[in-house]
Amino acid sequence: MSGPYNLFRSVRVISVCTFLSRVLGLVRDMICASIFGTSMVWDAFTVAFKIPNLFRRLFGEGALSAAFIPIFTEQIEKHGKAEAWKFANIIATLLIIILGGIVLLGEVSFFAIPKIFQIQEKWQLIYKLLIVMFPYVLFICLVAFIGSVLNTIHHFFMPAFAPVVMNVCWILGAVLSPYTGNTLEKMIYAVAVSTFLSGLVQIFIHIPVLRQNKLYYRFIPQFSHPGLKLVLTRMAPIVFGLAVVQINVLLDSVIAVGFAAPQDGPAYFNFAGMSIHFPLKIGAASVLYYSDRLIQFPLGVFGIAMATAVFPLFSTHAVREDWNNFSTTFNKALKFILFIGIPASLGIIMLREPIIDLLYRRNQFDAESAYRTSRVVFFYAIGIWAYCGLHVLIRAFYSVKDTVTPVKVGAMCVGLNLILNLSLIWVLQEGGLALSTAVSAIVQIIILTTILQKRLRIKIENEVIISLQKTVVASIAMAFTCWFILKLFPDLNGSGSLYFKGIRLFVPMLSACAAFSVTSFLLKSEEFGEMVRLSLRKI
Repeated sequence: MSGPYNLFRSVRVISVCTFLSRVLGLVRDMICASIFGTSMVWDAFTVAFKIPNLFRRLFGEGALSAAFIPIFTEQIEKHGKAEAWKFANIIATLLIIILGGIVLLGEVSFFAIPKIFQIQEKWQLIYKLLIVMFPYVLFICLVAFIGSVLNTIHHFFMPAFAPVVMNVCWILGAVLSPYTGNTLEKMIYAVAVSTFLSGLVQIFIHIPVLRQNKLYYRFIPQFSHPGLKLVLTRMAPIVFGLAVVQINVLLDSVIAVGFAAPQDGPAYFNFAGMSIHFPLKIGAASVLYYSDRLIQFPLGVFGIAMATAVFPLFSTHAVREDWNNFSTTFNKALKFILFIGIPASLGIIMLREPIIDLLYRRNQFDAESAYRTSRVVFFYAIGIWAYCGLHVLIRAFYSVKDTVTPVKVGAMCVGLNLILNLSLIWVLQEGGLALSTAVSAIVQIIILTTILQKRLRIKIENEVIISLQKTVVASIAMAFTCWFILKLFPDLNGSGSLYFKGIRLFVPMLSACAAFSVTSFLLKSEEFGEMVRLSLRKI
C-alpha cells in the first residue's frame, strides 16, 4: 500500500501547491491591474518579463527536465548516488557557465543599445527593466534544475512550492510599489526588483532540502561525461520545439508594443514615403497579458494533465507497435478534449465581461481597459480546444520518437501567425493578435492530426463525430442558459459592489454548468458519464 499511498500523497502535494500558486498568480494580476492598468509602463514590463521567462521555459523546465531525469535516474540505479550526484554537478556547472554567459551578454546589450541608438521611450523602459530582471534567468533555471533533481529522489514539495514564493515576492513588490515613487515609471521598478529577488529566494529555500539529502554543489567542468552528451542530444529537438512556441508568444508582445502609437507622440509613422496611422494604442501588450492569464488559469492545467496522462499510454502502444490501441487511445483523448474545450470556449466567451469586471476592473483598470481585454479574450477563447489538443498531439509524435515533425509544423505556423498578426491588427487592433494565435493553433492541430493519421493509419472513428455532435448541442444549451441568466443581472458599468459582481459571474456560471450537465446526461454522453464515474470513485 505504501507505493500507491506515496504516489497519491505526492500528487496531492503538487496539486495543492499548484492550485495555491495559480490563486496567488491571479491575486498578483488583480493587484497589478489595479495599480498599473493598461499603461505604457505595464506594456514595457510584460515584454521585459517575457524574455527571461522564455529562457526559463527553454532551459529551465520542459527541455532540461525531460532529457535529464531519465538519465539521472539511470545513473542512480546503475552507478549509485555518489556518481549520480557527480553527474548532476556536471550539468549544473555547464548550466551556470552557459546561463552566466547569456546573462552577461544580455546585460551588456541592454545597457549599450539605448546608448548607441535613439529609441522611443517605451523601448527605453523595456531595456531598463531588462537590466534589472534578466539575471532572473540564471536563478530560475537553476531552481528548475534543482527541482528536477529533487523530484527524481521523490521530494516534490519544495519544487512545487517555489512558484508560490515567486508570486508572494511579486505581490509584495506590487503592494509596496506606491511607496517607491509618485509615477508609474518609478513604481514599476519595485515589481521588477521583486521578480529578481524571487529568483534568489527560490534558490535559498531549496538549500536546506539539498543538505538534508546530502546533496552539495561542486564545480565539476568534466564536459566529456557520456551522460552529458546524451542529455544535450535529447534536449536539442525539445528546445527547438519549445522555442517555436515561445518566439511566437514573444512576437505578439513585440508587435503589440512596436505598432502602438507612442505616448504623447505622433499618431502616424513613415514607411516608404507614406504616413501610416498606428493600428494599436498604448496598452495593447497589457491587454494581451491579462487576457492570456485568464485563458491559461482554468485550462492550462487540463491540457497538460491530459497530455501527461496519455503520454505513457501512447509510448507503450508505440513500443509494442500496437497501432489499434494507439488509435483507440488517440480517439478517446480527442473526444475528451472536445468535450472540455468546446464548452470552455463558449463559457469564457459568454462570461468574459463579468470575469473581467470582478477580477480586474478597479482604479487604473478602467472601462476602456475592460472593454479591450474583453475583445481579446473573445478571440483567444476561440482556440481553447486547440491549445489543449496540441499538448496531446505533440506527445503522440514524441511517443513514436518523432520530435522533428512538430517543430517543422510549429515553425510554419509561426510564419502564419506573423502574417496574420501584421494583417489583422489593422482591422481588429490587439484582437487581431489574439485571433491570429487561435487560428494558428487550429491550423497546427489540423495539420498534425492529418500527418499522424497518414503515418500511423489512425482513423477518426464515427464515435468521435457522434461525441462532437452531443458536445455541441450541450454547449449550445449551456450558452443559451448563460445568456438568459446573465440578462437578469444588468451591467452596472463597473459601479456595482464586489458582492454583486460575484453574483453576476457565479450564478450564470453555475446555471450554465448545470445546463451542460443535464443536456449531456439526456444525450447519454459517454465522456460525461466517464467524468461522473471518476468523480464518484475519488469520493
